[in-house]
Amino acid sequence: MSRRSRISRTPPEEEEREPVPLTEEEQAFVKEWKTHPMLKPRIHKVTVNFAVGTSGPKLEQARTLCERLTNQTPAEGKAKESVRGFGIRKHEPIGVFSTLRGELATEFLKKSLWAIEDVVSSKNFDTFGNLSFGVTEHLNLPNIKYDPKIGVHGFDTTVVLERAGYRTKRRRQRAQKIPTKHRITKEEGIAFFKHEFNLGVE
Repeated sequence: MSRRSRISRTPPEEEEREPVPLTEEEQAFVKEWKTHPMLKPRIHKVTVNFAVGTSGPKLEQARTLCERLTNQTPAEGKAKESVRGFGIRKHEPIGVFSTLRGELATEFLKKSLWAIEDVVSSKNFDTFGNLSFGVTEHLNLPNIKYDPKIGVHGFDTTVVLERAGYRTKRRRQRAQKIPTKHRITKEEGIAFFKHEFNLGVE
């Protein structure tokens, strides 16, 4: 879809689309969630990452843009090792990222999915149902205007899922692994996004 047609699209909060069809297996997941609400996956966090690949003006532009889009101060991503061919030094800041939770995470996710026409590949999901995808231009987000001081930047969005009981693996004392039967699978993650966000998965 061209940029012109994107601008003319209905904003995500007003857009009405036909429900994405669910497979029998996905329908079974939804039925189980309704019977046992505590088993239903939920969004733990959404990470927005601007991997600039260099420090300097471009990094500062990305920092300003990331803060503007997420409404919070981004953290720096630093190089783990030196890469002479690209002039990158170890520990040099080469990107910025923000981690969103709660309503902020959900709202930003909806806008990011809208920017990619609400369609992803099944390859964008990992074995635990988490979703990662890229937005080639931030201008594809709804209600965003071009700022010559910022330029055009792409970013990656990663959505991490969890469900009740996952906190046990994050606590500082007596942390425990999540039992295999309780873990979210790739198939269940796909069902969640299709059902909750009407996301097309190819």
